Amino acid sequence: MAHADIHHDAFDTAHAAKNSAYFAVFVALSVFTVVSFAANWMVRHEHISAGTAFAIILGVACIKAVLVAMIFMHLKWDWGKLYFLIIPAFVLAPMLVLALTPDIVLYWKNFYRLGP
Repeated sequence: MAHADIHHDAFDTAHAAKNSAYFAVFVALSVFTVVSFAANWMVRHEHISAGTAFAIILGVACIKAVLVAMIFMHLKWDWGKLYFLIIPAFVLAPMLVLALTPDIVLYWKNFYRLGP
């Protein structure tokens, strides 16, 4: 019976850690959304330039994307499993582009020769 209790306690601890990570990401996403809206508001009221606001909003968007991918898509915990799915896709995608390049070139050559 003691072995089952240890396993159950370990499961509860891991589950609580994931729940706290989900809540922390929720709070971070909320704060970053407010930052994006604040940057937009400051541009509208001419406190900062549009380029500065664009940089802020783009940075916030990148941070939010990483947070969502790492926590909600389980990349933080399951990277070892996903590694064998993602790496072959990164290898095959450029090979597919190279294989289809002749078709793209021939299409445009015929498109301009025959007209639209």
